[in-house]
Amino acid sequence: MAIVELAAAIRQGIGKQANRRAKHAGRIPGVIYGKGIPSRNLEFERRPLEKYLSKAKHGTVIVKMSVADGADVSESFAVLKEFQFHPVTDSVIHIDFYEVAAGKKFNVEVPLRVKGKAPGIEFGGILEVLIRSLEIRCLPDNVPECIDIDVTGLNLGETLHLGDLVFPEGVKPVEKDTKMAIAAVHAPKEEAVKAAAEGTEGASVAAAAPAKKGKG
Repeated sequence: MAIVELAAAIRQGIGKQANRRAKHAGRIPGVIYGKGIPSRNLEFERRPLEKYLSKAKHGTVIVKMSVADGADVSESFAVLKEFQFHPVTDSVIHIDFYEVAAGKKFNVEVPLRVKGKAPGIEFGGILEVLIRSLEIRCLPDNVPECIDIDVTGLNLGETLHLGDLVFPEGVKPVEKDTKMAIAAVHAPKEEAVKAAAEGTEGASVAAAAPAKKGKG
């Protein structure tokens, strides 16, 4: 699990004008909230925040956040919940964090990462990853950057299910259906179309064949 330290300050004022002032000063408005925890309006320096986001793109990252409120500084742990980009400049304009309490389990969505090569690909199969992320429940200290999908046992026509995944100690999926499909190796489209065509042709021939008359 990666932990990144990030400094923030309580945002003085809310609304469009306050957001504009923060942006002109090179700061990004944001908010931090959590279950049973009062939400707080924050602002971040642009460069450290963008550096954090570049890491967060590759997996779940816990943030150790120092929040300044005047002369007082408090510490919080959080995970990225949502962020918004400017449609033209592609720069981040707002960010949301979900605060987590140390020592208490919480739900968080983590990306899935394909590991290995499926044997079915050698026979012309196509690997399809059906689920790209998964919601898990664990302590803040146990949050993995990602969950590996080991496809080295997938042959042509086989499917990897939730129950086949290996989770780190202390980590459990929120989803209870162990038969939920995660990844599969399918036959090439050409073969699937050919098989369907052959099935249709066979059905047509059977339909065209004259029916045998019974003895009257």
